[in-house]
Amino acid sequence: MADLPTRPAGAREQAFANVCTQASTPLPAWKRLAQGGTPINCMGLSFPNRLGIAAGFDRTGKLGRRAGNLGFGAIELGSWTRESWPENHPVQCCDAVLDARLGIRLAATTPGSPDHETRQLVRLVERAWLTADYLTLAPDWLQQFVPFQQLHTNLSRLQEAQQKLENQTRKFCPIVFKLRVKPGNQDACNLVPYLASQGVDGILVSFDFGKPVTDVHYRQWQDPGLQATTCRTIEACRRHIKGSSALLTNGGVLSRQNYLDRLSAGADLVQLHNALVFEGPDIGWKLSQ
Repeated sequence: MADLPTRPAGAREQAFANVCTQASTPLPAWKRLAQGGTPINCMGLSFPNRLGIAAGFDRTGKLGRRAGNLGFGAIELGSWTRESWPENHPVQCCDAVLDARLGIRLAATTPGSPDHETRQLVRLVERAWLTADYLTLAPDWLQQFVPFQQLHTNLSRLQEAQQKLENQTRKFCPIVFKLRVKPGNQDACNLVPYLASQGVDGILVSFDFGKPVTDVHYRQWQDPGLQATTCRTIEACRRHIKGSSALLTNGGVLSRQNYLDRLSAGADLVQLHNALVFEGPDIGWKLSQ
């Protein structure tokens, strides 16, 4: 692997530009690879494959569904807030070699209180409902020390808003709840059993060293021990999911073996982000085929 920049903020922007260029003119070999794909059903949606791009790489939807031209079965946009809502919404890509599902990560700004944050999220869900194939939320109250009844009440409000929109629009749009986990921490998924028991559509376990993302953090993921610990955490989460909730994960997926290990551990969908920055725009096809 080539030398990595210590602070890859500029590298990320350059990588995103390269990815958009490649997605606009996919290689003939990539089109042939797409013909051998096997779609899977997850959260009531059909995905071309189990590999996706995590939120934060494509913030506005400039790449959007063209992620399918790079071998990805899904892409998660955002985070979108009330203040940072894109002027131009992503549209269906008619020439995509894979029909990538479109997720949107939504975030409240200056939440103030759990109730205030939930009210903001409900309005954002309403606004994104017809654009997204699925939505991802990471409420602050989900991982803060708040009374359980307060947590339960706010989760119920979000689920009630989802059901109301589904009844009004006759469109099904799954909602995924994100849990951030520090890599190496095997006891950080205590909320998984509760969320699964409440019948949420999906649970995203995100292994995150925090920002800024540096070459040091990226190289840490090359440690087989850390990869093994991460897979054990995913296995523990899977054992706690008794219902129909899907298990998604991201963080530290650098190679095809990492991708396969996460699936073997029990993940239904696997996302990456930094590998696109450090490995290049063809990483999707390398991992998914």
